[in-house]
Amino acid sequence: MEAAGASAGRNTRYMMEGVGARVIRGPDWKWGKQDGGEGHVGTVRNFESPEEVVVVWDNGTAANYRCAGAYDLRVLDSAPTGVKHEGTMCDTCRQQPIFGIRWKCAECSNYDLCSVCYHSDKHNPRHRFYRITTIGCERVLLEPRRKSKKIGIRGIFPGARVVRGVDWQWEDQDGGNGRRGKVSEIQDWSAASPRSAAYVIWDNGAKNLYRVGFEGMADLKVVNDAKGGTVYRDHLPMLGEQNPGRSGPHGLAIGDQVNVDLELEIVQSLQHGHGGWTDGMFECLGTTGTVVGIDEDHDIVVAYPSGNRWTFNPAVLTKVGGGMMVSNEASTSQQFSVGDLVQICADLERIKILQRGHGEWAEAMVPTLGKIGRVQQIYHDNDLKVEVCGTSWTYNPAAVTKVSSDGSVPGAASGERLSALLKKIFEAHVSGDLTEELVKAAATGDAQKVDELLKKGDVDVNGVFAGHTALQAASQNGHLEVIHILLRNNAHVEKEDKDGDRAIHHAAYGDEPAVVQLLAEDGADLNARSKRRQTPLHVAVNKGHVDPAFDYSLEPDVYENTITMHCTTCNFKNTSQPEKVRAGRWKKSLFRTNISLTEGDVLRNTSDCIMRL
Repeated sequence: MEAAGASAGRNTRYMMEGVGARVIRGPDWKWGKQDGGEGHVGTVRNFESPEEVVVVWDNGTAANYRCAGAYDLRVLDSAPTGVKHEGTMCDTCRQQPIFGIRWKCAECSNYDLCSVCYHSDKHNPRHRFYRITTIGCERVLLEPRRKSKKIGIRGIFPGARVVRGVDWQWEDQDGGNGRRGKVSEIQDWSAASPRSAAYVIWDNGAKNLYRVGFEGMADLKVVNDAKGGTVYRDHLPMLGEQNPGRSGPHGLAIGDQVNVDLELEIVQSLQHGHGGWTDGMFECLGTTGTVVGIDEDHDIVVAYPSGNRWTFNPAVLTKVGGGMMVSNEASTSQQFSVGDLVQICADLERIKILQRGHGEWAEAMVPTLGKIGRVQQIYHDNDLKVEVCGTSWTYNPAAVTKVSSDGSVPGAASGERLSALLKKIFEAHVSGDLTEELVKAAATGDAQKVDELLKKGDVDVNGVFAGHTALQAASQNGHLEVIHILLRNNAHVEKEDKDGDRAIHHAAYGDEPAVVQLLAEDGADLNARSKRRQTPLHVAVNKGHVDPAFDYSLEPDVYENTITMHCTTCNFKNTSQPEKVRAGRWKKSLFRTNISLTEGDVLRNTSDCIMRL
C-alpha cells in the first residue's frame, strides 16, 4: 500500500509539474502527421491520467497521447514549466539557476550546460554528459554528442507566421480573428517560466507578448512554421518515463516527513561533505520537516515551517510519515461528503505544491493551516470548497484530512456534541476588529449579525479582511440575504481584491448563478476582467460552471472566445468513453475526439456545444 501511495504521489506531482513542457514526437509515435511531422513542436496542456496527456501542437491540432508503457512524446524543453536546478549555473551562457533540463559533463569537474547550450554544441562534443531532468531524479549517462543524430525542430519560432490560438483572450489586438502576425522572438512570460512566450508583430502594426507554454496555454497557432534550431533527439527524455520525486537508495522521496533524531555530535559529524552544519540548523532538532529535493549526490533537501531549507546526509534523517501526495482518485466524492469536517494540512510547503491546479495558493490562506473546516461543496474535479476560519477556499482533496465521517451523527447526545463543536469552529471570533467580524459574518451567511454591525455605523461596508470584502465573501458562498443587506448599505460591487477579482468573479467561482443575477441587476459589470484578464464567464468555464445567468449583457468577443475555450476544454477533459459532463444547471453529453483547431472546426465544436446546451 505504501509503495502504491508513493507511486501515485510521484505521478500526481509529475502531472502538476509537466504542464507547459514543449514536446516533440517520441519513439512509440504512431499517429501520422498530427504533429505536423518529425521535429514539429507542441505544448503539454494537461494530464488526463498518469498514462495519458493532452498536447496542443503548434499547428493547432489537439489530441491525447500515451506517456506510460508506450511513449509517444519526448520533452524538448521543460523550462516553461518552471522546473529549475537551484545552485547551478550554465558554464557557457551563465544562466543561473539552470531552468529545464540540466546537462552535467561526466568528464569534467563541476561543468554544467543548459538545454540551449547543450544542443548548440557548446563544450567538447566528444565528452559524455549526464542528463538531469529535475532535482530528485536519477541522472542518465548519454553517448557523446559527436556520435549522435541531430534533427531540426519547427513550430512557433522567430520568423513563423501565426494567428490566434485556442487560448486567445486578448480581444482584437491582432486586428481580428484570422489576422496574421510574425513571431520576432521567443521570450519569458515570467521570470519563473523561461521560453514560455512569443513576441509577435501583427500585420496591423500592433506588438505584444503571448503565451506559448506558460501554464499549458497556447495563445497562438502557426500557419507558416519556422526553424527552431537542431537538437539531439535521442538525448531528450521521454515524457512520463522519469518522474520527479523518485526515492533514492536511502528510501526517501519528495514529500516525505522526516525528523533528525540523532545526538547533535553525531549529526554534525555525519554532515561533513553533505552540506555541513551551521548554527541556524538547530531548528531542525525536534522539528518535523518535509523533503523537497534530492540532489545528484542523493543528499536530501528538507524544508521547515520557518521557511528555511537545509541539506542533509540521508543517514541523519528518520522518516516519520507517508508521502506527501495521494492520488486524486483516492480523494473523490465517495470519501468526502458535503458537511464533512476536515482538517487543513498544516505544512506550508506541502500545501503550496498540492494546491497547484486545485484552486491555487493564496497568502490569505495561511490562517487556515492546521484548522478544522467543513466541506460546503464538491466540484466535478473532486476539489473541495471548505468553510474554514470564517471564509471559504477551494482545496485539493489531498490537502485535507477527514475528521468526521459525515456532518451529522445519530443520537441526541452525539448530535448535541457535534452542534457544539460546529458552533465553536464557525462562530465568528470576537476580536474587536469590526471589519473582520463583518467579513466573517458575511462569509458564513449570518445576515442578522451583518445587519447589526452595519446599523452601528462604525464599520466600513467595503472594508477588507483576509484579502476580501464582505460582499466578495458572501458572493462566493451564495448568501443572498446577506448580499441584499450589503447592497442596501452601499457595498461597492466593483471593488477588486489583490488579484483584480470583483464580487461577480467570486460568485462565478463559487457556482452561484443567483448571486450573479443579483449583482448584475445592481449594475455589476459582467465583462469585468481580473488582473489575469479573466471575465466571470472565463472563471465559470474554468471551474466547470455554466449557467444562463451569464448569457446576457456579454460583449460578443468575450462570449465567443469563452464558449470556444469551453468547448475545447470539454473535449480535452472527457475520458475515452462518452460521459456526462457537469456544467452548472445544464448537462451535456460530449464524445472525446482528436480536435484539429482550425477556424471551421472550432466553430463547428462551438455550434454543437451551444445546441446541446
